[in-house]
Amino acid sequence: MFGILSHLASLILICLGILGIAAPDTAMAQDNLSARFKDWHTFCDKGRICDAYSYSNSDSAQNPNQGHVFALRRHPNGGGWSMFITFDGVEPKLSLGVQASVIRMGHDQEPIPGFRKESLALRGGGPASRLTGTYDLHLIGPSAETLTERLRLGDTLYFEFGGCRDEFLGAGFSLAGVTAALAWIDKVQGLPPGSTRVMHTAPDTEEGPFQNCGE
Repeated sequence: MFGILSHLASLILICLGILGIAAPDTAMAQDNLSARFKDWHTFCDKGRICDAYSYSNSDSAQNPNQGHVFALRRHPNGGGWSMFITFDGVEPKLSLGVQASVIRMGHDQEPIPGFRKESLALRGGGPASRLTGTYDLHLIGPSAETLTERLRLGDTLYFEFGGCRDEFLGAGFSLAGVTAALAWIDKVQGLPPGSTRVMHTAPDTEEGPFQNCGE
């Protein structure tokens, strides 16, 4: 009797599979995707929220940790790119602003207007180790849009900013591979290629107000 019931259960499962009743769960399941294009990395999660990012090539004399990351993130609804720098062991002083430059060898370009305090949002401060902390600096506003428009035409992205002791700091990122990385994300998300639209507000976080440089 048990053998007959077991055989019937197997037949039922096979029939359900043929009818496609179990297909929705299978179709909805998506894997994380990642790729690398020269100096740029990409990652898309199962919900197709995608990041393109590059590691800093900063001078070790300026930033000893050399753990800085510049990233572009976009949700699949086409709402625009959000951009941020993850600083490792360096807390930028927002009141000093940030200057961004996209350098293209052999070409002169109009400078990108600087990011003032109101176009910056700092998150984080949690210790990455006993000696260092990480800080996510979100860049928003018109300067972020100009920066996005120029990325695909540049060779190097460079940021100048001040630290909490009013010291002058810098972080540079190679742009080799950025065009291919952003095109890959366009394809994964099924969005028109080459969009430079950016978010004009910093993403919401669960963290409370951040006290920058102890002020």
